[in-house]
Order: sequence, then C-alpha cells, then structure tokens
Amino acid sequence: MYTYVFTGKIHSERVNFSIGEKLPFILKHLNFGLDSKTSLKFENSVITIKLQSSTDHSKDKNCNLETLKNIVEENVRTVVDAFCFVKSYSYDLEITKVICGELNIDYTFGVQGEWNIQKDEQTTNIEFTKILKLFDRPERIFMKDVLADFRRSIKYPGMTASFCFRAIETIRKYYFEDQAATNDNQRRKDGWQKLRSEFNLQESDFGEIQKFALPNRHGDYPAITYQERERIMNFTRGIIEKLMDKLNTGN
Repeated sequence: MYTYVFTGKIHSERVNFSIGEKLPFILKHLNFGLDSKTSLKFENSVITIKLQSSTDHSKDKNCNLETLKNIVEENVRTVVDAFCFVKSYSYDLEITKVICGELNIDYTFGVQGEWNIQKDEQTTNIEFTKILKLFDRPERIFMKDVLADFRRSIKYPGMTASFCFRAIETIRKYYFEDQAATNDNQRRKDGWQKLRSEFNLQESDFGEIQKFALPNRHGDYPAITYQERERIMNFTRGIIEKLMDKLNTGN
C-alpha cells in the first residue's frame, strides 16, 4: 500500500481558508481502480490530501500521476464548492505537488494542459500578438468566449471535453451559421456542415470529444485519462488556430 500526499492552495491569494479538523473523504473512481479513504486538511488556504492506494501511479499507463492529480483535484474541489455555495464565494483549488515516500516520488505539477505544446519565446510573442489583433474588429468579440472556454478546459479536467466542445460550438454559432435562417435545427445543421467543410473534417472526427462532452451536459462523467484530454485539447486547438489564421488574413 502506498501513501500519496498531495498539497496545494486555495485561491484567491488574499483569502485565509481553514477548516478546523481533518475531513474524512471517500475517493472513488472505479474505472481507475480507486476506492480509498482519504483525509483532507485545509489550513491557512493550504490543502493537504492523504490518499492510500495499492497502485504505483508513477508507472500506471492509464491512471498516471497527472491523471490521478486530476481525479483528486476534481473530487476535492467539491468540498470547496460546497463552502462557496454556502457563502457565495468564488474560491478555487489548485493541487501543486505530490510526494510518496514508498515510491520516492517528489513531483511538482505544472500549469500546462498539453505537454506536447512547446513554443519558444519568439513564437509565443508572434502568436500572442496575432490573437490580440483579432479584437480590433468588434464582430470578432465572440473569440473571447472561445479562448475563455479553452482555458477552462485546462483548469477543470473532468469538464475538458465539455468546455472544448462549447468553444467549437461558439465558433459554429457566430461564424458559420446563417443568423437570418429561421429554422433553428436546420441552421445549426448547416453550420456544422460549413465548419467541417472549412477545416476538412468529417463528422467521425468529433467522436472522441463527443464521447465525453455530451454525457457531461447531462450530469455523467466518464473516466478520462490525461492522454485523452490532451488529444481533445489538441483537436480543439487546431480548429481555433485555423480560424484565427483565416480571420487574420481577411478571408
């Protein structure tokens, strides 16, 4: 049996969030073999989570350390959300580190959603400037919602596909739909067809993102690995980047 100790912070930085005693918490995710009694401690906006598992998550292909962190963070955020509901606050949770003495693990989590996105400073500055230029024209204001949902897809792992799908739907609605059409269903259908045609995509290309996004909308949360999240974000990124290129060239 291995003991994983996660630590993190409650945001905003100016809050001082504490709960006077350790909270017992059952962490279950049967798709990944998790059914563990877990203890939570909130003190001065620092959170400590102790989880016992019989699995070496540093070597597990599906529930690796990043996937495990996402599962823990998603479930523990429920405790914070409950407090926020009572007080009408907007606190959030970020897990930053995990240690495991038995496995000699001392691992700090990054803030990046897609490991396979690597850009130097020059490339970053060029792309960042291109994005900001989009907002020179008011009809492109819908892109702010696209970018916001993509950021949320990174921050909230269980809802990655849902936020990515919403970003694509925003593009479809505001860029590819005929707003003068009176038949809502036909307008959406035609909008999807125009979007797929523009980016040389087939309906089947949306299979993985729909597999997770559509159940999310109805309160169901299929088990999702880090690798699946990365593919979904890469897919969505591709659509967003192609649209931005199109808008910047004036086509």
